[in-house]
Amino acid sequence: MSVAPFSTEDRPGLVAVGREIERESFRIIDQEMGDHGLPRDRWTVVRRVIHTTGDPDYASRIHFHPRAMESGAEALRAGSVIYTDTRMIQVGLSPWRLQWFGNRVVTPVLEPQSQRWAEELGTTRSVAAFRHVGGAIDGQIVAVGNAPTALLEVIRLVEETGARPALVIGVPVGFVQAVESKEALHGLADTPSITVLGRKGGSTVAVAILHALLEWARTGAAGGPQS
Repeated sequence: MSVAPFSTEDRPGLVAVGREIERESFRIIDQEMGDHGLPRDRWTVVRRVIHTTGDPDYASRIHFHPRAMESGAEALRAGSVIYTDTRMIQVGLSPWRLQWFGNRVVTPVLEPQSQRWAEELGTTRSVAAFRHVGGAIDGQIVAVGNAPTALLEVIRLVEETGARPALVIGVPVGFVQAVESKEALHGLADTPSITVLGRKGGSTVAVAILHALLEWARTGAAGGPQS
């Protein structure tokens, strides 16, 4: 079951040939994955990640908090800020998708003072930057694709300061603290989250998840046309 295609006006970044390639890619993924057993909203995310990575293994690695899709879609439709750990996520997000709800993307580590904050705290720039943001993430979306330390700082903000993000997308890739940070996120019972357990992940995966969430908020969760 797939989301009906948007009009050219809704998706100015995709020409007709590009839309056909995407549609055929999704058809092949649907056929090869068969009866995956995922509900339609979660499959929207998983399928786009598989499409982005070419790796069906993600179907068994992506884990959703029970409120992840609902909370994420509601936040996006309300115009939430998306806080990211890397500029890769920021530049990877389609401007025309962000325009649907007026979502702004903020990458705290790009603050000129983040280097000084990190030196003063004796930590990484990612940690220092998110610590400086603090409670501003309440009701917003956080997407971490590269820096496990950034995800661990977001988790600390939740556990120690009572921060309440609407959704945390935690998919840092790598070997040092990546697995541990994602398992810690997965263990937060009261924080809506989407994560990829294990070493896999990355900024491109975070972008794919956000694109899927934006499209779900635009057509699926909002009651738009389905096919």
